Amino acid sequence: MKIRHPGLTLILAGWLFVCSTVYAYDDPNNKPTWQTGVSFSYLTGDYGEEEDTDIFYCAATIKRYFRQGDIALIVPYLDVSDNGVTFIGGGAEAVPGADGGSGIGDMILKGRYYAIEQEGLIPYIDLVGSIKFPTADEDEGLGTGKADFTLMAEFTRRLENKNWIALGELGYTFVGEPEDYDVKNRYLYSIGLAYELNPKLTLSGYLDGRTAIYEGNENPLSILFGSEYKIHSALRFDTLFEIGMNDGAPDFGITIGVRQRF
Repeated sequence: MKIRHPGLTLILAGWLFVCSTVYAYDDPNNKPTWQTGVSFSYLTGDYGEEEDTDIFYCAATIKRYFRQGDIALIVPYLDVSDNGVTFIGGGAEAVPGADGGSGIGDMILKGRYYAIEQEGLIPYIDLVGSIKFPTADEDEGLGTGKADFTLMAEFTRRLENKNWIALGELGYTFVGEPEDYDVKNRYLYSIGLAYELNPKLTLSGYLDGRTAIYEGNENPLSILFGSEYKIHSALRFDTLFEIGMNDGAPDFGITIGVRQRF
């Protein structure tokens, strides 16, 4: 599939290069207050339809850190082939009449509160809330045209072997109901492990699932394999591979990204 607006991709690629060179620092005593990032994703699958749908997803993120939490704004750009699939809240679902297209996706504002620190059997717990603004064009299969609200708890526990970290999350999305469609609110969940191979490289694996919002679609379920490489304390490079376990999820997905703290 040909990307309809390659100029935006080149702009984002240029920002990735700038972020990786201009703001670099390596001072562990200087805690960052901001983070910028760029990620590029490719997803493909049939989602229960007759033909595969290809999705290119680029996202620019800016995050502000506070003492007890952080807040982030995510601005995505999408290109979706015209095979009856639309992009909803970070994932794709089959929907009758979706024509596909390209343009700005649904912007997301996400806030996080560092609620509980690990002590004894109690893990780290973060409470997360996000709003998905309906900035995507629903007629081109880029979103539902309605706002969504998500509440989530994220759990992290460093195990006795301190290189291993147990991870989990549980969430619920209040889905805005688009015209002419009957949608359901969504549960989100994941469970996994991460391993710090060395001070620079962390590997992780997850089972990631959510319930479908359209009646008759399979509940998406995927296995995710990720890595984080710390080029230095301020600059991190991420990769993520997704393997779908059913028709609700993409057959395959890959994401690469870079994050710069300053």
